[in-house]
Amino acid sequence: MKKWKSEYFLYLFLVISPFLDAASYWIREFFPNLVLSPITILRLVIPAILCFHLFIKDKKARKTILLGGFLYFFYALIHLLLYVHFKTGSAYGSVLHEAQYLLNYTYMILLFYLFFYYAQEKKLKNLPFWITLFLAGYLFLLYLALITGSSSPTYIDGVGYKGWNASGNAVGSILLISLILVFPFVMKEKKWYYYFLVILTGVYLMVFLGTRVGLLGFPVVLVSYFFCCFLTKTKFDFSWKKIIVRLFMVLILLGVFFVLLTHSSTLKRQKNLEKEQNQVVDEETDRISSITGDALAYVKEIEDGTMSFDFMDQAQQQSLVEMKVQAEKWKLENKNRRLQQLLYHTYLIKNQKSISRILFGNGYLSNYSEMVLEVELVSLLYNFGIIGWVLYLGIFIIIEFKTLSFSFKNWKDKSKIPFFYLFGVFFVYGLSFMAGYTFFHVSSMMLIVLLHLFLLEVFQDKIYRKEM
Repeated sequence: MKKWKSEYFLYLFLVISPFLDAASYWIREFFPNLVLSPITILRLVIPAILCFHLFIKDKKARKTILLGGFLYFFYALIHLLLYVHFKTGSAYGSVLHEAQYLLNYTYMILLFYLFFYYAQEKKLKNLPFWITLFLAGYLFLLYLALITGSSSPTYIDGVGYKGWNASGNAVGSILLISLILVFPFVMKEKKWYYYFLVILTGVYLMVFLGTRVGLLGFPVVLVSYFFCCFLTKTKFDFSWKKIIVRLFMVLILLGVFFVLLTHSSTLKRQKNLEKEQNQVVDEETDRISSITGDALAYVKEIEDGTMSFDFMDQAQQQSLVEMKVQAEKWKLENKNRRLQQLLYHTYLIKNQKSISRILFGNGYLSNYSEMVLEVELVSLLYNFGIIGWVLYLGIFIIIEFKTLSFSFKNWKDKSKIPFFYLFGVFFVYGLSFMAGYTFFHVSSMMLIVLLHLFLLEVFQDKIYRKEM
């Protein structure tokens, strides 16, 4: 214990996170009515210990913790008061559920501060290795659930395998962001078990998970890394022997993945969605509806004048009708729920004409289930307002712009690392758009924090010159 250092708590937190996610799932399964999971409390233990340690040890850190705590608490209080005031009968969640989302996003900022503090102190030198252990732990649990037949389905129709986790989309985001973080490390180490880890990740994402993000995301990450290598290469070896060997290996891998894809859960899921889409018919036009079945039923009630303003207020009703009209103009597929959500919430902001809601947000769970906005980058702006968007995303966007500017100014240094991590950031925003649940999930948000931490090191310490 004499050799134990406080930063080791962060390494420990990384390693146990996959097991905490699995434990959280099982507790929810056995105790579905539990208001507060003990895992939620357990996740707070290590950050709380570190915050207390910094609070006692460092006066500057003490001021930061106090000021940050007051700022985020004050914002959350106003947001929740507005949520209670404007809440209608169609709201998908209570004020406690809404508070949980605020706590999760605030928790992301807390994790960023802790990792940032220790990184500035030059005490986090082995992060890529520990993130690799994190990925190995996640894969171990996913495949264990698969082998034992205890994996939960990714979708309610039974398609896909998300292991012992609450969200298949979150699993996809976690595996892909982990891969982005560790791939330069894997390519540097050149050890067979790291390569095997990458292959296991790809197989699970493309074959078993059952999401489009997993199916498309894995090859996109690999291609992007090698594109960054090509983009920054100063000398090219056009040895025909090497080219033929590498092409042969690529063809073998593509052949293996093609065989696996014929049994992919993702393809089964897309077939099920097509069947569901054809079943939603607008009786007035006798054509397949451009919006979901529930939305179509609510629009009928609004048009017939039977919808209560206690269930949906005037702005909500008007926005739903306008969303239907626009969806029909664009001839949307009714399975395209995210674009419907985006349309609805855009109209909602316009129809509410409320400064307080623009500043502090509408609330994440203030609308019925299908219209809970899952596109997180926009959701953080619409649902938590301009102030919430700045508080939760501002620091990350500043880092992204600084790194982007630095990388292009130092283009002649010819390093692939900053460009690959910048790709990772844009990829994360793509995940949040396609899958949602990317910034909200605790393990996923921790990886997003680490990705931005690596970006910070790019222009602060120029570690990319060491070329992982």
